[in-house]
Parts: sequence; structure tokens; C-alpha cells
Amino acid sequence: MFKRFHVGLRLENELSVPYDKARSHRAALVFKKYSVPMRELLKANFDKEWLLIKRNSFVYIFKTVQIIIVALIASTVFLRTKMHTRNEDDGAHYVGALLFGLIINMFNGFSELSLTIQRLPVFYKQRDLLFHPPWAFTLPTFLLRIPISVFESIVWMVVTYYTIGFAPEASR
Repeated sequence: MFKRFHVGLRLENELSVPYDKARSHRAALVFKKYSVPMRELLKANFDKEWLLIKRNSFVYIFKTVQIIIVALIASTVFLRTKMHTRNEDDGAHYVGALLFGLIINMFNGFSELSLTIQRLPVFYKQRDLLFHPPWAFTLPTFLLRIPISVFESIVWMVVTYYTIGFAPEASR
């Protein structure tokens, strides 16, 4: 009934003609997938991530202090300032120290996991609504965490390398 009514006929006639984008204002329509240039988007996400790192600096300071304390404990457990390579027991000693160091450094980032999980709904919403591509959100997170991980690994190495006996003298 609506299509035979004069309002329905007029509406059908108007909608049957394709819209001419040339007649509209440039600012009224979106002509690309993301409205912000990628460089600005990446810079904004780096700034946001840096702000979050500064805001949660307690977590990173606590993790560094925690790894120092665990390294001191590991240094006393595996204390050996002169490297012995006489038998398989000495090898097992070093393999145990290496495995312990590997596990500690690998699972040290779990304290950040809750911070990452809290941000997932925002990530999914912004990705689904095409606010930005997913790589622009995850790349700054990944790149800004690398120096923190390297620093924690260097702290572990400085505290444990000589005291466990991986090097014959402390200067190495």
C-alpha cells in the first residue's frame, strides 16, 4: 500500500537515482578508510602508551626491584665464583642456573598481563569501529616494552653472571 501511495512513489523515484558525490561538500563525506593519517595515528598511540607507562611506573619499578631480589637469591643458591668444568654435576649446576634464569626472565612480564587484559575491550571496540588499524595500537605497546625487558635482563645478568660462575672474572 505504501509503494502505491504518492509518498511511497515519490520516495522510490528519489532513491532510484544514484547519489552524485561531486555535488556534495568534501568535508561532508569520508573518502578514505581512516580519517587520521597513519603518522599522526602512530604518534598519538606512542604518546598514549608512554603516558600509560608513566602512570603505571610503580609496576615497572616493582618488577625491577623484584628481579634484583630474585637475582641476589639465585646468586647465593648457585654461588660459585670459580668455574668448575670437571664432571657432569658441574654441568648440571650451570644448566640449572641457566634454566632458572630463563624461567625468571620469561615469566617476569606476567605482572603486566592484567594491565593488557583491561585494555582489550577498548582495542576491540576501536578496531571494530574502524577508528584505527590494529597494528597502530599494538606496535607502540610492543616497541616501548622492549627497552624495559632489555633493562631487566641486563640487571639479571649483572647480578648473577659472575657470582654463579658463568665468567671466570668479574670484568668479563
